[in-house]
Amino acid sequence: MISINKTTLAMVFGAGLFAQVNSVSAAAYDWNNVVPVKTPSASNNNGKTVYFDVSHGGVEGNADWVIDGAFSDFADALVQQGYTVKEYRGIDLNNDGAIRFYDDRTGNGAQNEAIITYDAIKGSDVFVLAETNRPFTMSEQAALEQYIAAGKGIFFVADHYDADRNLNTWDATEVFNGYNRSDLSKYNLGGEYGDWRNPKSANAGWLVENFGIRFRFNGVDYKQGVSGVEPSAQTEGITQGVQPILMAAGATLAVVDAQKAKGLVYFSESDNPVKWKHAKDQGLYFGGKAEGPYVAIAKSGAGKAAFIGDSSPIEDASPKYRRQDSGSTKRTYPGWTDAGNAATLAVNIIDWLATPESYQYFDNQNGHNSGFVTPSPMAAQEMSDPNNGQPWGTPASGFNPWDTDTYKNNSFNAPFGDTNTNPDPDPDPTPTPGGTISVTDALATAQGQPVVVIGKVTAAVNGIYGLQLNDLTAQASHIFVKLESAQRADFNPQLNPAILNQNIIVTGMRNRYMGDAGIRYVSDIKIAPTALSVEQALASSTGEVIEVTGRIKSALNGIYALVLEDSNNANFTINIKLESNQRNDFSPQLNPELLNATLTVKGVRDSYMSQPGVRQVSQLSVSGGSTNEPAPGSDSSVAEVLAMSNGEPVTVVGVITRAVNGKYALELRDDNNTQDTVYIKLESSQRNRYSPQLNSNVIGKRLRVEGIKNNYMSHAGVRNVSRLTLLN
Repeated sequence: MISINKTTLAMVFGAGLFAQVNSVSAAAYDWNNVVPVKTPSASNNNGKTVYFDVSHGGVEGNADWVIDGAFSDFADALVQQGYTVKEYRGIDLNNDGAIRFYDDRTGNGAQNEAIITYDAIKGSDVFVLAETNRPFTMSEQAALEQYIAAGKGIFFVADHYDADRNLNTWDATEVFNGYNRSDLSKYNLGGEYGDWRNPKSANAGWLVENFGIRFRFNGVDYKQGVSGVEPSAQTEGITQGVQPILMAAGATLAVVDAQKAKGLVYFSESDNPVKWKHAKDQGLYFGGKAEGPYVAIAKSGAGKAAFIGDSSPIEDASPKYRRQDSGSTKRTYPGWTDAGNAATLAVNIIDWLATPESYQYFDNQNGHNSGFVTPSPMAAQEMSDPNNGQPWGTPASGFNPWDTDTYKNNSFNAPFGDTNTNPDPDPDPTPTPGGTISVTDALATAQGQPVVVIGKVTAAVNGIYGLQLNDLTAQASHIFVKLESAQRADFNPQLNPAILNQNIIVTGMRNRYMGDAGIRYVSDIKIAPTALSVEQALASSTGEVIEVTGRIKSALNGIYALVLEDSNNANFTINIKLESNQRNDFSPQLNPELLNATLTVKGVRDSYMSQPGVRQVSQLSVSGGSTNEPAPGSDSSVAEVLAMSNGEPVTVVGVITRAVNGKYALELRDDNNTQDTVYIKLESSQRNRYSPQLNSNVIGKRLRVEGIKNNYMSHAGVRNVSRLTLLN
């Protein structure tokens, strides 16, 4: 590593403070200058923050471990649990609005801003280090030790030995352990780093000295799923609900101090892992539990740590950046949705890491059971380096991993991106003034601009990860929409065929997706209403012609008007002034059977009886009966709905038992059989009133649901809910 001729060229990581510049005058490295942040809603905020580090790698080769790329599903799941999630790039030491990288070992360490200090990361509760490919200085190791001493948690995500993705002869197993596999003299770095030569002892090295554990240098394949999941009573509850975890070429760990560290997931006796086909040595050393844990945790003093030997079960197939060496599209593994995913495990780990606890070690006191020492914590093969200090592969022609000027466009740390504009999202993009635009207009909008686009869903794109949106009038025009993980179940045609040919409204950032014109960073997506709700009508402008739908609440001013209430929130009402030829048919005073019926009104937004209203009504139409109750005999039990085919309209009655997927759905139980349940996917306007997470008072109440039978969260469900009625 020392012998490579390295430059000291600045490498802008980004600070998120620069103003946007146009594509003509943009300076090198400005294109990726906004640091992503994802925040929960105010009502769902748990007050805790998770930092994902990219100051030391995680974006080299096919890796894309960023919160708006191939770790976006992971990040989104944490946001749903109430965490604020941020990308950590380093420190802006000179206050110029940019974070720059200089190689410490060339004498420019004072200029290097891609560093980790305790003050810079202390605002977080958990620090995620994913496939770190650049060694830590001794001061950075001290900062991480101080972070742990403050009662915080670190999640170390490694991969197989030789995952030297930036071709600098370091992979994450080596960086985390605190030494290279080689014992060549060039790895006695000295200065800020010290001696990083292989100590050839399981008891030596930064990781084992602080956490009682080390990463092995093995390379193992077992996509069927590592099945030796320890019982939750042994794992501080972390493995509750955890199934076997896939390993698509990964490493295990070796527990050296059982009071500091313990395994969560091991190879069981029935597992038959194999050597990864590209492993440089035997790859699989012992097998079974003797290979050491695949996933582990540590308690060292006040703080905590967790470890996993592969990124595959955590990542998703939506990389953000291009490869640095070739500019080609990265290929990541859809592990987050694979049958062997670590979604539950990863969130459980973060929850545990983010919870300060006073016990110091796994000392068999108060249920904190000690671990299992790995019999041979350092195999003989791990004491030598099959690469002889050389990188994983030969850099592509013209690519120098130490010279960022050679990085291809749209790769992390590259000088330029598409047309030199910033493709990163504003965390809270401002909608385009004037409301929604057509797909054709969106295609003409400059990249990097926020847009609110209406169009028709015509196809899935990239499997479950996107959709094609066609113009409502110029139907040959289309744009691709990259869906966030929480949006796919509802809006991807492959997962929800019912969304095909539906008109939707998408709020996001104009960009590119799958090599075509696209919309990314979608902050809101919804089915386009055919009529406004009462709540939406109240927000419309006086004099605007609107169509509004709601429930008839009462007569108003005798036979001359009526009060229309929002179908999902009775706190919103609007007065409807009836024309003379409409009163006989639509006045609730003359037609009391209309009370609680659904009415659609077209007219001019105005005021009536000194309250918000609709006048000059040109159209009226009624649907539904004279009561909240559907026609007798039309209700189905949950058990009956379970026997129906997907796509059938249903009216189901059952008991609300719990929230599902946070605030987004609920579970409805059969009145007579507690084993029969169906998931009800709530529309956005229904959540405040009916979500058990937001309104616990609904639990135990009977609910009538009108919608379409369709699966939700891989469970029998009802979607496209048009009406909800509490029956008690």
